[in-house]
Amino acid sequence: MITFPGPVSALVTLPVSADRDGIARVLGLERVARDALPDVRVTIPAFNRLLVEGSPRSWDPAEVEARLAGAARRCLRNVPEIDAGDPVSLPVCYDPELAPDLEDLSESSGLGVAEIARLHAGTAYIVLATGFAPGFAYLGDVDPRIAMPRLPTPRRRVEAGSVGIADRRTGIYPAAGPGGWRLVGRVPSALFEDPTERIARFRPGGTVEFRMIDLRTYEAQGG
Repeated sequence: MITFPGPVSALVTLPVSADRDGIARVLGLERVARDALPDVRVTIPAFNRLLVEGSPRSWDPAEVEARLAGAARRCLRNVPEIDAGDPVSLPVCYDPELAPDLEDLSESSGLGVAEIARLHAGTAYIVLATGFAPGFAYLGDVDPRIAMPRLPTPRRRVEAGSVGIADRRTGIYPAAGPGGWRLVGRVPSALFEDPTERIARFRPGGTVEFRMIDLRTYEAQGG
């Protein structure tokens, strides 16, 4: 489906799931769209969607729609390879002192806290989208055994570096603020102090890995 949310922008929604294969197809579409359309200024991939912004000088909605539709058909035939680059590796402390929802997840899943930490840190996650807050990345998918819905009422304050789970997705709050994800760990907040770096750290299609650290190491690293 192709819609036009602005005078020189088009939003392509692919009929695929918003998961690893979905973002792989969207990134393939992004590459094709930049070659197929003139004067592309901005492209924003996210989940199973791609936003394209062009120039008023060359923007013809009918032509843009036709070219994007053709590009989308090509990308739906096969799942393109993702050029993930080097993974972003982040230390996480899974101590219940820093993770207020960890024990609730342990009770609901029947898994011990150590097993939850092992499962969460044992997956290489794909960045499916960025947004919500500058430097926030939606990562997927967590092991189904530790999937957990959002809180019914968001917290007024979540500490910077908090690692949360919402259904099958996980993410790190880059700055303190409100949030409704279930908190299962925390990255030392010193790693998010530079706003430019925290925005540039994640890109759709990139890979994020977590490594477990204890509370003493967390504190020594600027927690």
